[in-house]
Amino acid sequence: MKNAVLFLSLLFYNCYLFAQASENLIPNPKFGKPTTEELTMTSYVPDSSAVAVVLYKQTLVDYNWLSENFSITYSYKTRIKILKDEGTSYANVTIPFYEPKSNRTVKETISGLSAYAYNMENGKMVRTKMKREEVFEERLNDSYQQIKFSIPQVKTGTVIEYEYKILSDLYYHIRDWQAQDDIPVFYTVFEVTIPEYFKFNIDTHGMEHLETKQGRVNQSFTINAQLLQCNASHSTFIGHQLPAIKDDAYVWCPENYSAQVNLELQGYAFPGMLYKNFTQTWEEIEQLLSDDQDFGGRLKMSNPFKEEMAALHLEQIDNIAEKISAIYTLLKSKVIWNEKYALYGQSTRQILKDGTGSNADINFLFISMLKDAGIDAYPIVMSRRDQPMIPYSHPSLQKLSTFIVGIADTDSTLVYLDASVRDGYINVLPPLLMTNRARLLKPQQSQWINLQNIYKNFTRSTIQATISPDGKLTGKRMTSYSGQSTADLRKEFRMSKDSLDFIQKICNRENIEIKSYTATKLHCFSPTIQETMEFEKQVTVNDSYIYVNPLVFLHISESPFKQSERRLPVEFAYPELLNIGINLTIPEGYVIDELPESNKIVTSDGKMSALYYIVQKGRQVNIRYTFSLSQLLYTPDSYSELKTFWEQLAKKNNAMMVLKKI
Repeated sequence: MKNAVLFLSLLFYNCYLFAQASENLIPNPKFGKPTTEELTMTSYVPDSSAVAVVLYKQTLVDYNWLSENFSITYSYKTRIKILKDEGTSYANVTIPFYEPKSNRTVKETISGLSAYAYNMENGKMVRTKMKREEVFEERLNDSYQQIKFSIPQVKTGTVIEYEYKILSDLYYHIRDWQAQDDIPVFYTVFEVTIPEYFKFNIDTHGMEHLETKQGRVNQSFTINAQLLQCNASHSTFIGHQLPAIKDDAYVWCPENYSAQVNLELQGYAFPGMLYKNFTQTWEEIEQLLSDDQDFGGRLKMSNPFKEEMAALHLEQIDNIAEKISAIYTLLKSKVIWNEKYALYGQSTRQILKDGTGSNADINFLFISMLKDAGIDAYPIVMSRRDQPMIPYSHPSLQKLSTFIVGIADTDSTLVYLDASVRDGYINVLPPLLMTNRARLLKPQQSQWINLQNIYKNFTRSTIQATISPDGKLTGKRMTSYSGQSTADLRKEFRMSKDSLDFIQKICNRENIEIKSYTATKLHCFSPTIQETMEFEKQVTVNDSYIYVNPLVFLHISESPFKQSERRLPVEFAYPELLNIGINLTIPEGYVIDELPESNKIVTSDGKMSALYYIVQKGRQVNIRYTFSLSQLLYTPDSYSELKTFWEQLAKKNNAMMVLKKI
């Protein structure tokens, strides 16, 4: 009995020690030396749901001198504990590196790669080394290669470890460092040593704290057989017990909120040289793009579809929107979007030959066609919403990833369109491109543009329905869609096998049977769709009672926000307005026993609201339901209110009306 008590005491004490270790322990940084605690741990105290945890991750950045120029060496060490079967995927590692097809003199190379798996067997550590034949290299695109490898003998309980170096000729560019991952990070450190000849902007941001240390060290380089000594800045950034940053349905780019360090070159002055300034204004970046053959050069191309455009007889069309639509429809019949976004264009001849291209390729063609028709058009550059945002602190060409087209509607106003649009319209962009920070490149008039409120997106429905004594609810719904709601409906149709599949999806989603269905302009390039359907729905009948949801078609069935608290902001796709008017006729011989209460829900900022108004007049029940969303970003400190709003909204959507037989 005493031995049992002693065993339990030791067990609880070890659990206590590990809980304390979560606060204070720093794993052994020496490669090949995982600790006993790391090998035997079975869960991660701060996040018991974690499938794996980064125990230790080190990134060192140092400058070197090669035969003719500086280079940068990145040294990486990573140790991960596998906690659940799903975590074994972290033994599959991919390392991208810069090695362009066109210019092999400036590139990156990987060296010193080694990887191990550590398992406890019969109380002893067993180490398994990754073999060279388990490493593969493949080309990712024209600019990047990647190395892929899988560490062997990995299972639940395994500790994996790998290290490698990247030697980069890109001495003027230091890679961004992300402290967080999609699994928790127990301890991570980033150290960067920069010679006094280089001046970098160092920007740290994110929603988790990083410990920062700054200092000076001495460095020496051998240049042309001469020893050169200099001072260098030495910066250390440490993250401890960082939570996982995971993909989220309401966050476009989780990386934007990850604890990170970004470095951008201000300028440099090598010994014996004048200081060269790399700090740029947006005007300078615009000039760089203008001078680039694959951007500015493409803007100067002549219209390759002159003859086809002549057949459109644009001179007979007065409405500018109709002219733009005619040109765009012609272009889409010639070149198909290849599902890729880009900033720079490729060979026009090849694009026309293949009949496919990126959104940039097609946008350059579109601009040439518009200008040929006497319509001014300009590129609007941006970072997509699923990629790191353009910094506010300084201009950055690196963060630009694509562009759309701004078209002169009048002398002082623009409308917007992009080559990737399949289901939208003028000013109805894919939500991925609806950024609040895009840069119009217009000579002498460049400016920032918010693309999130350029079109009024709404859905308006009118429903007339009758309830029969046997619980059959039959009726007619007429709906007008505009903006993003139009695009959503078109996308749903496009993704369906055929019209029958499309209608069946609606039936399954709404739990109805559709007797007839029509939709005007479902296949057209237009701003609206008019939909009419006749439907039948079975509601619940129980003895002398009929239970029916008076909304008939629910806005939502449950709140999408289940977490009790949230670390990341909530980002909605686009502003919207929903308006539903319903008239229900109850059967003769029945009276209303229970009627949902009318209610209005509004957030404190007034940017999100819902109205549920219900009234009975004889055998008629009239319902008015509206939902309005005008703000797209909600910070974590407003999550509690947001969660409550959507819970109340779901509750009201599920409210039932009870009819009683008399």
